[in-house]
Amino acid sequence: MSTEESYEWIDYRTRQRFWDVVEGPMVVHLVLALSVFIVVAPLLWEVLTSLKTNEAVYNLSVLPREPTLASYYNVLIEQSYWRAMVNSIVISTTTTVIVLTLAVPAGYAFSRFRFRFDTALFVGVLFSRLFPPIGLIIPYYRIMSELELLNTIPGVIIAQVYLWLPLMVYIMRNFFISIPQELDESARVDGCTYLQAFRHVVLPLARPGLAACGILTFLYSWREFLFSLIVTRTLAAQPISVAVYRFVGDVSVAWASLAAACVLAIIPTVFVVMAFQRYIVSGLTAGALKQ
Repeated sequence: MSTEESYEWIDYRTRQRFWDVVEGPMVVHLVLALSVFIVVAPLLWEVLTSLKTNEAVYNLSVLPREPTLASYYNVLIEQSYWRAMVNSIVISTTTTVIVLTLAVPAGYAFSRFRFRFDTALFVGVLFSRLFPPIGLIIPYYRIMSELELLNTIPGVIIAQVYLWLPLMVYIMRNFFISIPQELDESARVDGCTYLQAFRHVVLPLARPGLAACGILTFLYSWREFLFSLIVTRTLAAQPISVAVYRFVGDVSVAWASLAAACVLAIIPTVFVVMAFQRYIVSGLTAGALKQ
């Protein structure tokens, strides 16, 4: 072996040892621990802040010296924050039902049938969501004003349906494409109509996709802020994403109350994600692997 070949062999072994260390369990666990810390640390800080008073927030101590639930009482009872939570539940649930009712048959039609301008229509549906929402604030406000839907829950729901329907149509279309079309044809041969084949054969197989779209629509609607802020002015129709802004004043911020409101806003979404996590993963991956 020549001198150059010896150097190349040593250099190769050095690189190999380096990648063995980088890909080793210790480094992987370290990266995972750092990622978890980055995600959990702000949430933990928020919970600890919510257990303080507004005056105690400005102390240098991270842990509350005298833990108290006064901020939660102030938010829920004195500030009537529970109304915003009820509004969010109504808005998110209704939006999810409407979006699924429209997105499921639309996605099935785009995946199974070919008609004139079908591609252009599908691209138009996607483009309606790619358009920056902030550019539609003024016309949307004018339309809601003419329909007398300002500061109402239906006015917020209409905006939510517009925002999330195109994305769910896209997801459901991809999911239906992943289901073999031969199943529909077999059902048709057995005497089923298109609607019966869809209802009794295809729809049961699409349950993971339905669950994923429903959960994502609920979570997206729960956190939407811009349109809800423009449409609503009082707590009677405001969701929690807008109601938490009530604790930000012109010259000061009620940090403890704001933290308590944020914790209360996060709790329902945490339960939803933990309960239906497997449906989210299976639904999205099944619809994304096949085009």
